[in-house]
Amino acid sequence: MIRKLNHKQYEESLQLSEYAFQYVVPLEDRERRFHQLKDHEVYGIYENEQLAAKLHLIPLEVQMGKHVYPMGGIAGVATYPEFRRRGYVRQLMIHSLEKMKEAGQVLSMLHPFYIDFYRRFGWEVLASFHKLYLDTKDLIPLKPQLGQVRRFTKDSYPKELESLYHRYSKQHNGMLVRSNEWWRDRSIGDLWIAVYYNGLGEASGYITYEVKKEKIKVEEFVPITAEARIGLWNYICQHDSMVKEAELILSPYEVLPFMLKDPNVKMEKAPYFMARIVDVENFLKRYVREIDFTHEITLSITDSTVPWNNNTFTIKEGEVVMGGEESHISMDITAFTAFIFGVLTPDELVQMGRIKGGEGVLDKLMDLSKGNHPFFYDFF
Repeated sequence: MIRKLNHKQYEESLQLSEYAFQYVVPLEDRERRFHQLKDHEVYGIYENEQLAAKLHLIPLEVQMGKHVYPMGGIAGVATYPEFRRRGYVRQLMIHSLEKMKEAGQVLSMLHPFYIDFYRRFGWEVLASFHKLYLDTKDLIPLKPQLGQVRRFTKDSYPKELESLYHRYSKQHNGMLVRSNEWWRDRSIGDLWIAVYYNGLGEASGYITYEVKKEKIKVEEFVPITAEARIGLWNYICQHDSMVKEAELILSPYEVLPFMLKDPNVKMEKAPYFMARIVDVENFLKRYVREIDFTHEITLSITDSTVPWNNNTFTIKEGEVVMGGEESHISMDITAFTAFIFGVLTPDELVQMGRIKGGEGVLDKLMDLSKGNHPFFYDFF
């Protein structure tokens, strides 16, 4: 039987996390960690009054282009080894999907320990990132810009930082809507902040970064304009006398690596977060109105984890009707998620055998995607 843990049971939950993820929270920090769980719903399965497995469900919101959608974040999924392979995680995942549907959280996201494991439950890769590895010799400034960079800490960061992130997130699918508390505790922490102001004094980009042991590591690179991109890069280059190497975490769609004096540098691409559409019907009813979809199309979706998504969905004149129509095109929930978030195009899904049917309707299907790049900078 699945139980919702209360504050008195958080110590049991933390002990399971420490064992499963192999870390130790010092005694003086434990109450602070419990405080961070105030917005979490922690669900557990007990055997003989011992916590055997647990999962955290976090109510959050994400941008889908210009619009905000409620999202259930999955975190802290763990089982003690003696209780594994008893289907406990599957029970918790299904339970969390039911709770998200009840709460109107039409989307869900998580950070996987193993991608294929969560694909079995309907989550699919949403976002990847590029890691750019540079030596001092690569820190060559580009053309000087008229603006200037100002440096801040989390205790003094300007409000423009949040508006810059918001402008950037509206250009993507899946980026987190950050609260003030999230900004301070999660997004910035002990990092430095550098904001680029153009010649008119307008903030137009920022980076968050650290400088340690002769290395500068840029955690977020967020240029809104071409001028800001160059200005922020030139600021990074100004650390050349302090560091021997640099590491930048970038969106896969960021053009900066192409602009370097010598683009022949080491760059790694790694999948990061996964996403899932929890409730296809209610997601589509809102989504098609917001993107002003004018075509008529019928989709057949299969979902092996929850029953409510196994249906046909006809979209016509901005309305969504379930069932009754012959399907034009069919796909499972993971393919549908990848398509909606812009991870893969309909053509790519056809090439992979993930879409069936579709002759004459792929153009319509393309119009069902907002065309924004998927990306995610946060962690939970």
